[in-house]
Amino acid sequence: MSILCRQHSIMNSKRFAIKFLLLVIFVLVLDYVGLFKILCELEYELLFNYPSGGFEKTIGNDTIQFRNENPTNFYNYSFTHNPKQTCNISPFITFLIKSAPGNIKQRKAIRRTWGFEERFSDVIVRRIFLIGLTTNSLQAEINVEAKNYNDIVQADFIDAYFNNTIKTMMGMRWAKEHCHSQYYMFVDDDYYVSLKNVLQFCRNNANINKGYASINTIDQNELVEYLYAGYVIQSKPQRQKFSKWYISLEEYPFNKWPPYVTAGAFILSQNTLKKLYDTSLYTKHFRFDDIYLAIVALKSGIKLTHCQEFYFHKPTSAEKYRNLIASHEFSDPSELEEVWNKMRSAGYA
Repeated sequence: MSILCRQHSIMNSKRFAIKFLLLVIFVLVLDYVGLFKILCELEYELLFNYPSGGFEKTIGNDTIQFRNENPTNFYNYSFTHNPKQTCNISPFITFLIKSAPGNIKQRKAIRRTWGFEERFSDVIVRRIFLIGLTTNSLQAEINVEAKNYNDIVQADFIDAYFNNTIKTMMGMRWAKEHCHSQYYMFVDDDYYVSLKNVLQFCRNNANINKGYASINTIDQNELVEYLYAGYVIQSKPQRQKFSKWYISLEEYPFNKWPPYVTAGAFILSQNTLKKLYDTSLYTKHFRFDDIYLAIVALKSGIKLTHCQEFYFHKPTSAEKYRNLIASHEFSDPSELEEVWNKMRSAGYA
């Protein structure tokens, strides 16, 4: 009888151990997919009052008040290449193109296509490529490229995906200090851009009367003064630990991002760029550049302008290029040149 009891006790212990192990695995899976973090998120609509949640200082509309306050964020990197004479004559628009150091072929294709500065004789256009540090062997090629084309702005931070915020803010710093352009377009080097439509967009007060929808109802003059335009969306933070874009509650505790312009391509007026950069000095750094700029824009009171003509994917027909401003998915330099030449012939580029 005692042997049967011991066997029964052992079997119960094994069952308990198995159930406990399954429970632990279940809890770990729930944690891995982010369920517990989602349950602990704060409500964006009720509690998102930036700079709460670890971000410092509320900034007013007048940047002059910054002078008597100590910045909480710094971009004290040095420029390895700095073609500051590029904007001796103030341009109408300057393209600040975020490029990876090794994308030499992409930069050459852009110079020959939508980034060609002399395309239109009645407007001053400037082109700058933004890059960080890279390997010594590749750096030698970049040094030659910078000397030949005089359009490379390089700063001494490591060029990596999660340093895109640094790259963007260094571009703003460079523009504020050395290039007083009426408009700026930040764009990745795997984009097709229609210079013709960019100029039309800027000249016609962001084309409010051309069928483009604003995310807010904004006075037309105010929009031009503080233009921040692109494809605007609002989404939720990724809490799944397997996600490339995983965000902990410590980094960002709220259940929604603020409305943000996708970072691949966007247009700023000069006043907007200056205000965003000044506010960024008092705003805690964040590794996603589009979210960071959304937080900075929210903090500085800049409204976003939504434009559907900024595409995530290549247009499916030539006719869609007619009003297109920028499109992603052009990492192949030969394809970029082929499409741009066709669109130029059609009068869309």
